[in-house]
Amino acid sequence: MKALRVLRMVRQKEQDNDEVKYSDYDIREAVNEVLRYLNVTLSNKGSDHLQKTIDLNQTDINTQGINPYDSVELFESKVPLFESEVPLWAEPLTADYDFAERGIELPPDFVSMIDIQRMDDGYHLHPATSLTEVQSPWGEKKYLVMAGRIFVKGEVFRLRYNRMLVALKNMETDEIDLPDVFIDSIVKLSRLVLNNADVDTMTQAVTTAVDRILPRRQYTNIRQRMPFYL
Repeated sequence: MKALRVLRMVRQKEQDNDEVKYSDYDIREAVNEVLRYLNVTLSNKGSDHLQKTIDLNQTDINTQGINPYDSVELFESKVPLFESEVPLWAEPLTADYDFAERGIELPPDFVSMIDIQRMDDGYHLHPATSLTEVQSPWGEKKYLVMAGRIFVKGEVFRLRYNRMLVALKNMETDEIDLPDVFIDSIVKLSRLVLNNADVDTMTQAVTTAVDRILPRRQYTNIRQRMPFYL
């Protein structure tokens, strides 16, 4: 979804095509506030719109020697000075990672956990109650999220989690990582912010808008039960 399209629709609805009533900055910050509300609401409802998967390999991370989350995807506003396999803005590691002993940081766009899967055999790990349980001889089937870090007894795992929608920085070029079915809701909610709606009003409005959209695409692959058998 193009941020510029949202900007133009907000101006059209507010009858502000001459850019007298609101600046681009006002509208951008209103849209960003709406995105923060959507982050919480979509995450609480378990929507697949925010789901993201990332593979973490302890050996590869330590060999490369940089923060695993320093990537073009997370730092789109930064442009490297020349072509390189390692981004120039990547933060070097101060010590090697040990997933079981020291853990690894949660991704910077992390909102809530969905699942952790072991890569060698596809086994889905279960949450542990303590770090001792993860580090024990039978800890290969467990994981622990504690103090902003993930602890896993293994070198390779796949993390599936609910991410956050990234705040807009440039309304001309940025995009909102949601399907176009959300555009009318985002425009409406942004207008509420611009007109100084209170927190309770915004929370209810976001919940109502999301409830009207999510059922349209959730469970669409379920087969309808027939009243007879062939």
